[in-house]
Amino acid sequence: MNVEQHAAKAKRVLNSLHKLQFPEDYLAIVDGAVIAGYHLGNALLHKHGVSPSAQHANSPSKLEAGVSGLPTAIQPAFEAFSELERLRSEFVRSPSTWDATLAEAVQRNLEALRLATE
Repeated sequence: MNVEQHAAKAKRVLNSLHKLQFPEDYLAIVDGAVIAGYHLGNALLHKHGVSPSAQHANSPSKLEAGVSGLPTAIQPAFEAFSELERLRSEFVRSPSTWDATLAEAVQRNLEALRLATE
């Protein structure tokens, strides 16, 4: 997938997330945020020449050089993606309950990723 294809998929996921609500749908929202992050992150990697369009990184934790090894311009976006990944681990993959700060954290990190791709 190329930059535009990743951006289009991310937009579809983000539009779907807007149909969900906290706290009822927090599991789907956090999981969906990571999927959107996957597409936004890969769009950034392709756009900045870090990886070709045929190569994709599933998550920041699987980057060979880590976030600090990325171009400085996209490090903040990948720090936001890392935070989404951490939230997914905490709230989706582990026993958890909704936390009032979760909605704000998901939104803030998704917005950081989205803005970086513009």
